[in-house]
Amino acid sequence: MTVFADLGLAPALLQALTELNFTTPTPVQEQVVPMALAGQDVAGQAPTGSGKTAAYGLSVLQQVEVTQDAMQVLVLVPARELALQVRDALKKLGKYLPNLRVAAFYGGHAMRDETSSLKQAPHIVVATPGRLLDHLERRTIVPNQLKTLVLDEADKLLELGFQDELVEIIKRLPRRRQTLLFSATMSDKVLNLIRANLTRPRVVDLGQDEDRLPENLTLLGHVGPTEKKPAALYHLLQQPDAGRVLVFCNTREKCQEVARFLVGRGVAAEVLHGKMPQPERDKALMKLRNGSSQVLVATDVAARGLDVTALDTVVQYEAPDKADAFQHRAGRTARAGAEGTAHILATPTEQSHVQKWPVAETIQWKPLHAPKLPPAAPKIPRPASATLHVSAGRKDKVSAHDLVGTFVAHGGLERDAVGHIEVFDHYSYVAVPRQQAQEVAERVTGAKIKGRKIRVSLVE
Repeated sequence: MTVFADLGLAPALLQALTELNFTTPTPVQEQVVPMALAGQDVAGQAPTGSGKTAAYGLSVLQQVEVTQDAMQVLVLVPARELALQVRDALKKLGKYLPNLRVAAFYGGHAMRDETSSLKQAPHIVVATPGRLLDHLERRTIVPNQLKTLVLDEADKLLELGFQDELVEIIKRLPRRRQTLLFSATMSDKVLNLIRANLTRPRVVDLGQDEDRLPENLTLLGHVGPTEKKPAALYHLLQQPDAGRVLVFCNTREKCQEVARFLVGRGVAAEVLHGKMPQPERDKALMKLRNGSSQVLVATDVAARGLDVTALDTVVQYEAPDKADAFQHRAGRTARAGAEGTAHILATPTEQSHVQKWPVAETIQWKPLHAPKLPPAAPKIPRPASATLHVSAGRKDKVSAHDLVGTFVAHGGLERDAVGHIEVFDHYSYVAVPRQQAQEVAERVTGAKIKGRKIRVSLVE
């Protein structure tokens, strides 16, 4: 059995892997790391959840010279959430590399916030293409010391229309560089991108077969008329094993409609779609992750690259157009060895469309069960946690440790009552017991962290 020490990684990286309880490399890591460390270009087909971030992350971290004050690695990703996720993963893997600087740049907030953080150049930049091109044009980022370019989720970069930005960005990069590309699918457009930008690439194909999903995933199909779908969804959410649920709709209008229906029935539901302001998207994800909501109703684009751990159930409220979208949705649960259930609510027409796909042949179909909706609000308990917004974040040098200390000292909470915490650049979210949430917010407001007073408010 291969272990990480066999891959030629530095002691600092092995120490971080041990701390993260990463014991044996995944197939994509086992193949990619030695090739990338040897300086070769790599084109990898690997599904979400295969460990590809660590595969390229370990490779680029090994080669960063922390004493050199310049961007040496550029990772391009299709969405802001993925940029933050990759940045955080690289920071954890590089925890024991002294003075390592990793930054994420993305649209949706003021350019000046990012420009001020560039006074000392990050060694690794994770960015969406539009925002990175803005920096290149303003010369706030100068890529003349770049060693490695990573194109992550290349199929989605092209699908979202970033083709022109990619061409323009790559033109501005040094020609002598390493390029690593990863994609869940290898369409003609992706193959053209590889041919145009990679030099004699080694190809790693760990793509999930079209007819394969995780063995521990149960696929259930429910067939009936469109008008019965709301009641059927509500019934599924009342099941004791539903847990945390991700509901997929095809349009943002349908997402909003379904979420309104659920909230009206007493279900703690949030919406996620690409047109939402960034703070609202952060909040929706945060509430699902920390248990202060049960359901997230999302579009495909918004949910791409999301890594919501402990997701128990997926419901496809509408059938997608293509098999790979079905596979991506269903594969959001039953990850990393856990068990999960994926439902699809389909009309007879949708069912006949879905049944043409090999990936859907294991669906267990049955008639849509849609009990009559109760007239009053249902007896679904509100989540035990509530989320508090704190007016200080990473840019204020605030850490999760600081927040726990403040909420214990000023909020009257026991340490283990402070739940999931996420620290963003300018604000933070803290989960606390719902019954005490308002009182805790009032007590902690005005307390000082790192010399500045904070404001705390309940996120509704």
